[in-house]
Amino acid sequence: MGLEDRILYSADPWLCYYCGECSDYCPRDADPGSFMMALRRLLIQKYSIVSKTFFNKMAAAITWIVLTLIAALGIYFFREHSPNLETVDLSSFLSLHFIHDAGLAVGVIVGIFALLNLISMYRCIAKGTSYSYSKVESRSPVLWIKNFFKTIIYEVAAQLKYSKCLKKSRYVAHLALFWGFLGLFVATLIVFGIDFYELQISRVVPFVIGVISGVVMLYGSIYFIIARLKKKETYVMYSYHTDWVFLILLFLAGVTGFLLAIFVKANLPMESYIMYAVHLIVVFDLLISAPFTKFAHAIYRPLALWIDSTVRESPIIGGIMGGGRGG
Repeated sequence: MGLEDRILYSADPWLCYYCGECSDYCPRDADPGSFMMALRRLLIQKYSIVSKTFFNKMAAAITWIVLTLIAALGIYFFREHSPNLETVDLSSFLSLHFIHDAGLAVGVIVGIFALLNLISMYRCIAKGTSYSYSKVESRSPVLWIKNFFKTIIYEVAAQLKYSKCLKKSRYVAHLALFWGFLGLFVATLIVFGIDFYELQISRVVPFVIGVISGVVMLYGSIYFIIARLKKKETYVMYSYHTDWVFLILLFLAGVTGFLLAIFVKANLPMESYIMYAVHLIVVFDLLISAPFTKFAHAIYRPLALWIDSTVRESPIIGGIMGGGRGG
């Protein structure tokens, strides 16, 4: 219909949380919720050329296989050839320096791609803003800063708009995915700090954070996996391979992490080393693809909400829109 640019330059698709209520109550059964989800899939592909690889089933399958092989071969060639088989010592299987350097490399790669994608998204939305709101020439830096923190607190940490969905259990599960993953990330950072930067914190702290966060993340991933299998709610009626890969990788990251902890506590060296390798491969696949798959919602939506809230609060916008979003 010639509306691709209009969609590309709009923040509106990201303001929808896909609770499915609009589709449930649409008198014409138009399923607007699924349409908005389809727009977000399109936009993820448009923000980065690499993203298209993950949305084609054949290309995605090849990409996942290649990524898994890269991680597995990296572990194979950089492993220590004489690991301790008397007692569990993970550093005797893979050196801490290798884990540290590999983690930093993955972090830098993911960070660069995520930043480039966000810049692409910002430019698109900013261009659309200039069309929609008759050349908004200036926005107060104070307003940008204020709305940044409001977005982080209300929409990222608390996800308050998501809480307005009728099904509260889904809101809790979505929070569980976010906070579970974030907690595991924090626990990992603390361990790195202890191992490499002499951080004076007991290892019990990251262990407790990791266990709690792992349970929370597993709950969230299992909730959505079961929901997609049952297909009783509108938002899970149509599942794509990108949805499944994301959830399965989160689930496997949690399961392999717990199995690793159990094997280490039980002092089973070979089982621990094998599970350690599997866990690292799963985490690598999950993180390296984050800017291009379903995971990308975690960075695109906050940016869209931040820009949208700031633009709509501009004094110029107040005159055009009559204050707020209007009808």
